[in-house]
Amino acid sequence: MEMSYLCIRNLRFKIVKVMKQIAFSLKSLMVIGLVGWSMSSFAQSYRIDRGRVYFERESMPYADARTFVDLGCGYAKDCDNVYLDGRVLEYVDPSSFRLKPHSKSHFRDHYDSYDHGRRYDDYYKSDRNVYYGDKKIDASPSSFKEIGEGYAKDAFNVFYHGRKIDASAGSFKLLEGGYAKDAFDVFYYGKKIEGASAGSFKYTGDGYAKDAFHDYYRGRRLE
Repeated sequence: MEMSYLCIRNLRFKIVKVMKQIAFSLKSLMVIGLVGWSMSSFAQSYRIDRGRVYFERESMPYADARTFVDLGCGYAKDCDNVYLDGRVLEYVDPSSFRLKPHSKSHFRDHYDSYDHGRRYDDYYKSDRNVYYGDKKIDASPSSFKEIGEGYAKDAFNVFYHGRKIDASAGSFKLLEGGYAKDAFDVFYYGKKIEGASAGSFKYTGDGYAKDAFHDYYRGRRLE
């Protein structure tokens, strides 16, 4: 009788142990599944499911799933619109829109922001308009071109990070170290250096520059 009781007790102990192991395994599988689902949801911004387009789990009812293309870096387009982070970019022609390739890591000096990842401050153009980020700027697409370091110009105007500056497009040129000039004025990161002589101005290195009358350091005249 005592032997039978011990056997039953031992059997109950083994059953409880097995049940605990099963419960632990199920919890582990649930955690792995949740982590995998979470990672997959972050890994892809846009997705198409059952004929509908989604951006980060939010439906885009105005998007056409049949022609929808994920361009990367948050951009996408279909037959009707161009999108940035799920939002329609107004006045952008999807038939001519192309995403300009660039480095995914971008660094600039202390006058500009530092960011790792997609840049929100690129110039791009369609057949009809020019944009800086998701904002339309007053520029001519046919003559528009980027110069570098945030500068761009068309046949009539010069722009710095999308902002029109008071410079002559015909004579404007980029120097080094953040300096630029036209036939009349000198600029440092888009800001005019008052009193600088454009005709004799040149960059000398390490943030320094000079004209026929003064020396400059990072856009400031040295006394």
